[in-house]
Amino acid sequence: MKGEVRDQADWDLLVGYSLEEAEQVLQEEEVDYRLQFTAPWGKRPDPEAARVIAVQNKEKLVLICATADWTVS
Repeated sequence: MKGEVRDQADWDLLVGYSLEEAEQVLQEEEVDYRLQFTAPWGKRPDPEAARVIAVQNKEKLVLICATADWTVS
């Protein structure tokens, strides 16, 4: 996860990727990034089923990830 953050527009293509695929692309490009997860109230995010739903260009590239199951009880 080394390297400089590039223009956000370059990384919008990661939206919809599985977390595993997105991390692989960023590691190959040596881009510094961090993960942020979101989930519905009362549920824990599942990193293994997460997909990238947004990308933010800050100090580090931020991948915002969520799972497809947003049901609540």
